[in-house]
Amino acid sequence: MTIVRRIAGVGLSTVAMVGAMAAFGPSAQAAPAITAGTSCVNTGSGSLCLSADPKGYNISYHKTRGGKAHADFNLVCDNGRWFGDEGSFYISAGQVRTYVFSVGSQGACRGKLIDKNSGGTWMTGKISR
Repeated sequence: MTIVRRIAGVGLSTVAMVGAMAAFGPSAQAAPAITAGTSCVNTGSGSLCLSADPKGYNISYHKTRGGKAHADFNLVCDNGRWFGDEGSFYISAGQVRTYVFSVGSQGACRGKLIDKNSGGTWMTGKISR
């Protein structure tokens, strides 16, 4: 009986979270935990991921739908430092863009995608390296 209640509670929590995400749109995010692997976030038109790389941090954006976008990557770290990439880029549905921030270990960092047309931003969860 306890297991059934726990499963039902998890199901209700999931329904509540999905409802909240629908109400606040695709850029609303819960504070993610720090991980050592890969962290991804849905942007509404694709997925933005950050992972550890031997040289630093690898960010990628896989655009799955929508028109051509003008975007830019940044790396934002808990130590107060942030890093830009080599400039903005254009991306269409079905394409993937990646960039390695060759900055060594900066501790916990988040990947940031900026939509240069709308000003919208999305951030991954924290990756610790």
